[in-house]
Amino acid sequence: MQLLEKYVFKGYIAAFLLCVVLLIVLGIIGDILGFIDDIFKHGISFASILSFYFYLAPFAFVNMVPFACLLSAVYVFNTLSKNHEVTAVIASGISLWKLLKPILLTTFVLCLITFIVNDRFVPKTMQKANQIRQEELEQGKSAYGSKIRDITVYGEGDQLIYAKAYSPKEKTLEGVIIHKQDQSHAIYEKVSARLVKWMGSGRWMGEDVIVFKVDGSGNFIGDPGVFKKKEIILQETPELFANNQWDPRFMSYRQLKRYLEIFNVGSPATVRRLLVDLNYKLSFPFAALITVLVGVPFCIETGRASALIGMARGITVAILYLPVMAVSLALGKGGVLPPVVAAWLSIVLFAALGAYYVNRKS
Repeated sequence: MQLLEKYVFKGYIAAFLLCVVLLIVLGIIGDILGFIDDIFKHGISFASILSFYFYLAPFAFVNMVPFACLLSAVYVFNTLSKNHEVTAVIASGISLWKLLKPILLTTFVLCLITFIVNDRFVPKTMQKANQIRQEELEQGKSAYGSKIRDITVYGEGDQLIYAKAYSPKEKTLEGVIIHKQDQSHAIYEKVSARLVKWMGSGRWMGEDVIVFKVDGSGNFIGDPGVFKKKEIILQETPELFANNQWDPRFMSYRQLKRYLEIFNVGSPATVRRLLVDLNYKLSFPFAALITVLVGVPFCIETGRASALIGMARGITVAILYLPVMAVSLALGKGGVLPPVVAAWLSIVLFAALGAYYVNRKS
């Protein structure tokens, strides 16, 4: 690595570490201020707060990396340009791509790290963070006793579980429908229950239970079994129903792909939404790389007077990626765009825009 590249690399790494820590800390402070009254009113312990934000840290890191990379890259190049260093480098025959090389390579590595953290750690840590929030941080709040509506979970043993509502306080599921499936996802038994209650020690007890046997064509076989009370075999714990583990944002790529295989026999709209989310899990980590690529050329302005204007312009153009990405995903889930196109369209558009302006500035 040449001296110039080392200089840019060191400045970028230092700025990134500062930015990502600062953004996470500011996010934590803002979140704490949202329930600071409850902290004093209910005597929430410092250990509970510290534990919650410890488990929340991977999710916060994943979401802050793109902004930290953008701010760091813009800061480094803004500093170089306002002191006429970028102009001098380009005038000497060195391309702007040469200056960008260490930043783009470093950001690419950060993108890979983001994907690994988001895929391997975020699902488990968010489950624990949500559990701590509900059981320790939100104690005494009416939200804790409120019901979670319309839960769908693909459970252990190839069971598709739907509940009209779940009450975290009573640990009960209401309006439960369970489809038991074989390895080819064909339903062989359907169980419905008015109420399913957690009894502890891994046991769920159903009330007003009806069990239907189903043949390969989806028709009921014989008379249904009717029970006033019957134990329901579920491997899932109340914490899973209380947390957002069925939310694609908190699932790993493998878990979401498994869900997609199950719902592939369901409605086309559900399959389409899951396909968009699945492809987005692959494209999301590269948001940092794209915002850096498109933000840097717009922030380069010579002279101190124009430096702040250039910095603001670079950040603004890069942040436009977010609404474009949101619209693209919405069009994909609505069926206007294919799932793969919806997930990668904003990446391709802004990558082309960034490459064009880097060449132009060179």
